[in-house]
Amino acid sequence: MRGERAGGNDIDIVYCRDREITALNREFKGRNETTDVLAFNLSDGGSDNYLGEIYVNLQMARRQARLFRVSYSQEVKRLTIHGVLHLLGFRDDTKASRARMWACQENYLGNGGNGR
Repeated sequence: MRGERAGGNDIDIVYCRDREITALNREFKGRNETTDVLAFNLSDGGSDNYLGEIYVNLQMARRQARLFRVSYSQEVKRLTIHGVLHLLGFRDDTKASRARMWACQENYLGNGGNGR
């Protein structure tokens, strides 16, 4: 993701299950539900190269792969890219920001900006 600006370049990626990500979602987002990916920007804005952590729910990835009729590995890649983009400052809380983020995500996935 060379074209994106970042304060660091070290990222931890944790692959987990519904139970673990639900606990994180409850603790840090106040939502007692599972989700597909969580990203925590832990950069301090200084000279540290550490950007943050991404948690990818492999159980949700499997369900979504079936739902959207894509391969499991493609869905895991999509969720990982989605998390990285959040660490880089992308948002998906409005229709416009979601469209921009998804186009970028699908471009990095090799879909030329076209979604699932």
